[in-house]
Amino acid sequence: MKKHIMAVLSVLCLSACSSQVSVKSGSGSEVINLGTLERTMYLRGDFTLWDFEPHYILKEQSAGIYTVKAKFMTPGKVYEFKIADEQWSKGYNCGYKVQGALKLGQAQLADCNALYNYFTFMPNKKGWYVITFDYRDNQSPTVTINMSY
Repeated sequence: MKKHIMAVLSVLCLSACSSQVSVKSGSGSEVINLGTLERTMYLRGDFTLWDFEPHYILKEQSAGIYTVKAKFMTPGKVYEFKIADEQWSKGYNCGYKVQGALKLGQAQLADCNALYNYFTFMPNKKGWYVITFDYRDNQSPTVTINMSY
C-alpha cells in the first residue's frame, strides 16, 4: 500500500512538468493529457461586445484549472459568452460541445474549435459569478459557473 501511494505521488509530482502522463493499471497503460494553456485566454461575450478585455483574463488556480469572475447585473437576462484567445484561434475558441445552457455548479463539455456555439447563462440574481475552465484533459475541457461569495 505504501509503495502504491508513493508511486501515485511520484506521478502527480512529475505531471506538473509534463503534458502527458502514462499510468499503468492492471489492464495496461493509459496516457492522460494534462492540459496547459499555451496562450492568454479571455472570457468574451455579449457583455464585452465579444472583445478581449484585460479584466476578463482567465487565471490559473491549479494545474489545468482556470477561473475568471464576471458581474451579471440583470436577473433573467440570457448572457452569451465563449472562452477564447485574442484571435479566436483554432484550438483556442471554446464554446459548447453538446449543451450550451449553463446551470450553477454543472460542468458542460467545451469544444475549443467552435465557431458559433457560445455558452449561455441566465442568472436568478445579480452579482459576481466565477466561470471555471477545466483544461486538465485538453481533449474534453469543461466550463462551470458558480456564484461568487
